[in-house]
Amino acid sequence: MERQFIAHISLPDNTLYFKSLRGIERLSEAYQFEIELLSEKRLSNPISLHKTTLTVEIKNKSAQTRYLSGYIDKISYSPFYKRNDRFYLYTATVRPKLWELKQNMGYSIWQDNTVPDIIAEVLNKANILFENQLVEKYRTWEYCVKHNETDFDFIHRLMEHEGIYYYFKHEMGNHTMILVDAPQSHEPMPGYKNIYYINKGDSPRAHIKEYLYNWNVSSITIPNTYSLDDYDFRKPRAELYTATQTPISSIDNTEIFIWPGRYVENKQGQFYARVRQQAAEAKSELINSKGNVLGIAPGHTFTLSLPDDIKGDDHGDYLIIGAHYFLYEKPYIASSPDYAFDTVTDEVFNTLTGDLFSSDSDKNRNKNKNMIQFEAIPASTHWKPLAVTPWPKVMGLETAVVTGPKDKQIWTDKYGRIKVKFRWDKDRKKDDTRSCWIRVASHWAGWRYGSICVPRVGEEVVISFVNGDPDKPLVIGSTYNNENMPPWELPKYETRVGIMSNTKGGKNDQANYLFLDDEPDKELFDLHAERDMNISVEKDKKVTIDGNRTTEIKKQQKDTVTGDADFTYKANHETTIQGKDTLKINDGQQETIKNGRKTEINGGDTYTLKGDLNAKINGNWDQNITGTTTISSTGDITIKSGGTKTENSDTSVVNSNLYIFH
Repeated sequence: MERQFIAHISLPDNTLYFKSLRGIERLSEAYQFEIELLSEKRLSNPISLHKTTLTVEIKNKSAQTRYLSGYIDKISYSPFYKRNDRFYLYTATVRPKLWELKQNMGYSIWQDNTVPDIIAEVLNKANILFENQLVEKYRTWEYCVKHNETDFDFIHRLMEHEGIYYYFKHEMGNHTMILVDAPQSHEPMPGYKNIYYINKGDSPRAHIKEYLYNWNVSSITIPNTYSLDDYDFRKPRAELYTATQTPISSIDNTEIFIWPGRYVENKQGQFYARVRQQAAEAKSELINSKGNVLGIAPGHTFTLSLPDDIKGDDHGDYLIIGAHYFLYEKPYIASSPDYAFDTVTDEVFNTLTGDLFSSDSDKNRNKNKNMIQFEAIPASTHWKPLAVTPWPKVMGLETAVVTGPKDKQIWTDKYGRIKVKFRWDKDRKKDDTRSCWIRVASHWAGWRYGSICVPRVGEEVVISFVNGDPDKPLVIGSTYNNENMPPWELPKYETRVGIMSNTKGGKNDQANYLFLDDEPDKELFDLHAERDMNISVEKDKKVTIDGNRTTEIKKQQKDTVTGDADFTYKANHETTIQGKDTLKINDGQQETIKNGRKTEINGGDTYTLKGDLNAKINGNWDQNITGTTTISSTGDITIKSGGTKTENSDTSVVNSNLYIFH
């Protein structure tokens, strides 16, 4: 007897026989087939079938042979199937190779890639066959992270966000994932361009072997408006809010607002709003149908053909978006009790199929009980996947190490951003390629004012994530570790607070610092400049010192006062100059000493007076000269006295030109 269904597996031919297939296949979902297989011999190691390819060949005289293929993900079996022990029953759970991505969980980073590029990289790495039939142009993501999630969930949330979906093309021995995003990417299954609908109870014409029995249209209302918004710090005033309204049946004054929209340009927001709208519109009108048409396959289109006596506007093209398969082969031994399906199988089948084969005529026309139930939408509808895969949220904080090029100790951009290597990053590279530029939070930030401290390469920083989004890290601080210890010994100096920098490329003791010590009776404010110090005061400066002041200048000191200078010493003033003292006064000098003056010069004393000298002594003038006194004048010398003139000398020489008045 020629069989309609043949199971192909990596075992000798005719080892396993197809018994039944029950499964589900939908757009943008990993299909699952439960396939029952019979064997006259007990398999020695059924577990060895894991990850092997199982293909079901579906023969059809009126159309091209069809295949359903995948990898065996699970195998279960019973040592005895029938009372006569004729067959062993094995049940294989078959899924696409895409399902293996659920077994790969962790963290990865992509930079400057489009979502199709990211998907391709993930699929290629897993050796998954795929075809890119995308029509849209997709934005480049500056930074995209797979964060504590499976590869499966990662690419699905990205596809849902971008409006990309897929279906599978099944062939003998393999299956291919087809990436699509537009109605024109779909075409009919070969041999099934037109599919007939026959009313229950009606007899189909002789040439119609496959047809639909049921056709049900459902319609739901959807929200009226879909809107998104986001924020880009590089354009803080940019208007990123965008909204779109659906033209089909909807509820007025209803809005689905999404924040953050995960975009940085308004046109990107418009694209994503349209994707959300199309995803909702695709479910607003849904066709549910079933029949024995073996060419029903998600991702393919067909034209509905109705009998002449049925009037309506359902004639048209439709896209199949999901299918439930119920396929059964005829018994292999007519004389065996297995000739009729066992009770358990019938019960399961009837539960799944409902009333499709409720009448005897239906059962007679479908001796193999093959049925496919499916969902479809008008082929012109832009089907998009709903955003159902959760976007990971980072709960709490993470720490990371600041990175940069090999020869850089500080690596930043004009915003003060840095790059890091996260603890979960398994890549051996520790350079500036391991993350995007990450913003650094500050105590204060304004236009050309605020505080800033750029973390340096090798430091450990604490990272938060805006809205918990792993794609939006934000450095909120730094922390010490055993390689980067605090600037002063703890707990020895536990009362100290302050800041200490480190000279770029310098040793640990090359630093500017400011610290406050709150040790009782030893309170201290310490300020140190490793090289130069500039203090600028645009108006007044007042310094009050309740105790002593000591200033030590090891080199030169230069003071410039452009206005008046007033120095007041309320106690003694002592100045010691160990070198020369030069005093230059451009506009006169006035000196007042209220309580005597004593000058002692151990060397010579020379005065050069280029103008007149006028000395007024209100008291006595007493000069004691131990050596010779010479007064020389090119003009007259006049000495006036209001009292007695006394001369006391061993020798008196009077020049004739000298006049002494008394």
